[in-house]
Amino acid sequence: MEFGEQYFVVLPDHPRAVAAADRLPPDATPLVSHRSGRPCLAGRIPPAQLLQARAGETVLAVVGICSATQADLDAQAARITDPARLDGLSLRWSGSYHLIASVGGRLRVQGTASGLRRISHGTVDGLTVAADRTDLLADLIGPEPDPGALALRLLENLPHPLPERSLWKGVETVPPGSWLSVPADGRGPAVHPWWQPPLAELPLPDAAVALHAELSAAVGARLARTTRLTGDFSGGLDSTSLLALAAKDTPVVGFTMANDDQADDDLHWAGIAAAGLPHLRHVVFGSDEVPGFFGGLTDLTALTDEPSLAVLSTPRLHAMRELAVGHGSTLHLDGLGGDQALTGHFASYHELLRRHPLMALRRLRTIRLLSRLDLGASLRTLLDGSSYRSWFTAELNALTTGRARRRNRVFDWGGGLALPDWLTPEASDLVLAELRAAGEHARPLAPSRGRHSDLAAVQDAGLLVRSLHQVVGRPGYGGSSPFLDDRVIAVCLAVRPEERVTPWEFKPLIKSAMAADLPRRFLERRTKADGAMIAAEGFARHRLELDRIWQTSRLADLGLIDPAPLRELCRRPYAGATHGGRMPVALSTELWARDRLG
Repeated sequence: MEFGEQYFVVLPDHPRAVAAADRLPPDATPLVSHRSGRPCLAGRIPPAQLLQARAGETVLAVVGICSATQADLDAQAARITDPARLDGLSLRWSGSYHLIASVGGRLRVQGTASGLRRISHGTVDGLTVAADRTDLLADLIGPEPDPGALALRLLENLPHPLPERSLWKGVETVPPGSWLSVPADGRGPAVHPWWQPPLAELPLPDAAVALHAELSAAVGARLARTTRLTGDFSGGLDSTSLLALAAKDTPVVGFTMANDDQADDDLHWAGIAAAGLPHLRHVVFGSDEVPGFFGGLTDLTALTDEPSLAVLSTPRLHAMRELAVGHGSTLHLDGLGGDQALTGHFASYHELLRRHPLMALRRLRTIRLLSRLDLGASLRTLLDGSSYRSWFTAELNALTTGRARRRNRVFDWGGGLALPDWLTPEASDLVLAELRAAGEHARPLAPSRGRHSDLAAVQDAGLLVRSLHQVVGRPGYGGSSPFLDDRVIAVCLAVRPEERVTPWEFKPLIKSAMAADLPRRFLERRTKADGAMIAAEGFARHRLELDRIWQTSRLADLGLIDPAPLRELCRRPYAGATHGGRMPVALSTELWARDRLG
């Protein structure tokens, strides 16, 4: 298998671990050793994204973008006597990074709270081995897909904790915000939480000052690791804010795509922002310079370690990568994760109704005037105080009985459950069994409905963006998403929900944070392009190719889908209600399976 730009495994300090390291891909190299000299960290990591320190029996390493200096890391390594006492270190520095520690042979391995940087583990030759890619571990263990987990990936909506299910038997994933401990003998791994969301009590003006500082530090950490930075400059609040901070004193290249969609005014707003950024080189390219939606998928190599909608973007991302590399880029900034970190979730009104009922009712009235709000379903959902487990059970019962619940999902614990038409009876049985098993022990990410929904959205974004980075990465080039940095997320989640989530203003936090850096006119933008037209055009152009994919479906060979309903969609004009959502999920899973499962 190909493993993209970078990957690593963490090995215990044991003689048999050396043999496991020898089975890694040919381009893998030892990167960090235990005190014994045996490999602790091995793989392929750009030198600029690896920092390590040693003191006595302690080895400490950070992998990724991190503001720590060598002196910082040396000082921390000198004081560490127990890997369990590193929780505070995880938020000490700006950036996005894995943390690996070996203290007297005891291992600590962790990723990020968003799930953008992830850790999985499995048993290889009787020893616990950790890695940042599940398919890499599967290759070491013996790649055997889990049919139930694969069937689950055909659902459009996967409630927590199901997105954490590994696709491979023998491989387990560490939940975001937790760390993996491995004893000195390499056996008996355990998972421990290290991250807790902050209390949502910060006034928006104070949070805006803090967010500006954190985004500036996050961008600064990237500038310290690259000789040439490029970035998305879509005209949206998120990516434009990052490029504005990056271009304050440093030449930066920003890319905007122009297309014929009259509803897409990104270029107009990007031009307004660019006029006030003298260090920004604004490059505009046409949508005809990159593959269209649904194009170039028939002979695709899936570089992600699990099914993801990112697979469908591979040809487009590769073309845009070449454009960036042609301008000398080694690191490319994007605003991905900004929607989830900044916007918040209206499920927080479940708590607001109890704390400030008059405020909540006024806002509900506004929402009703602005949209087709079903007031009865909304009040029923808001007044219902059932637990996450009760909600999960009720949704599962509705799925199995076919009796839809009258709920407003905007204010609920999550979206409804639905089985796509193309699942075979066998696949449906697998999915229902997985759901029942998960429902027995379902626990929310946070006690309140709004905070759970916020965290679920951030983690969903982390998983998607992680896959996008796997797709686009290559030696000497990678993508980077500062809005999914742990310190940035912590500031966004610390805002009072009634100030962060409002029907009157879009993303008030970032507008306040960037008031001094972007033109006032730009910050008043209220539109957002959705790409529906170019998706429809791409589908019309490539639907015969998609039909051929379903004619030779790997998922059908595995007994998971009946391709007939999907082929029928290929014969019908594109519509968001029928061709969005579940169909792209099935297509991305199919493309991943035919490449990764042979």
